[in-house]
Amino acid sequence: MNESTINKKNFLSQATNTVKDNIKSIIIFISLCFILFLSFQVYNFYSLSKIQKNSITFFKAQNLDDRSAIKAQISNLNNENDFYGILSKLELIQINLQQKNNQNAINLYIELLDNNNLDNIYKSAIASKASYQFIDLNFAELSINYLQIIENFISYIDDDLITYQGIKLELNYLVKILEAEKNRIEYLNFNEAVDMYNNIMNSDVVSSAIKERINKIHEFFSYK
Repeated sequence: MNESTINKKNFLSQATNTVKDNIKSIIIFISLCFILFLSFQVYNFYSLSKIQKNSITFFKAQNLDDRSAIKAQISNLNNENDFYGILSKLELIQINLQQKNNQNAINLYIELLDNNNLDNIYKSAIASKASYQFIDLNFAELSINYLQIIENFISYIDDDLITYQGIKLELNYLVKILEAEKNRIEYLNFNEAVDMYNNIMNSDVVSSAIKERINKIHEFFSYK
């Protein structure tokens, strides 16, 4: 293996890690926020006997050691139209992703996002998490093409929610970088990505934390 090939592989590994390190911290933050949002809602329903029964089933499943048994228990709650039904779908998504059943995870995400009873703020949180996760997956394996799926997830993020405006811009920027990497386009020659970077850095709706993350990614791909 010649030095050029080794350098190319090292760069690809560094590029993937740079993006993944940023995405993972965001996924954790969004997951925590989403759980907090849903936890508040459960108090409005907790007196209902069906919710109580579902809560017992859900938390019993968390204590099982057999992964297939957990999946079976969680699947029983999957169709319930309540707090634990939503949590069960999210749990099933994680199980399917761990088992590399990515299409099943996509289908479950779409079921949640198409739920007319779910408020837009929750849909935006779910859509953001799904987008970051599949961007992460696609950077790890560029031969797979999740671009259209990711763009569909992003479309569920409500533009009227100020909190998510910066997140949506960041996701669209990451999609452009992913597109450039998949098509082997030099970052600085990809005007769509560079223009999006400049728009983000000049935007009043993007938080300083997001700008800092975006700037790090921009610098990495600019000087590769």
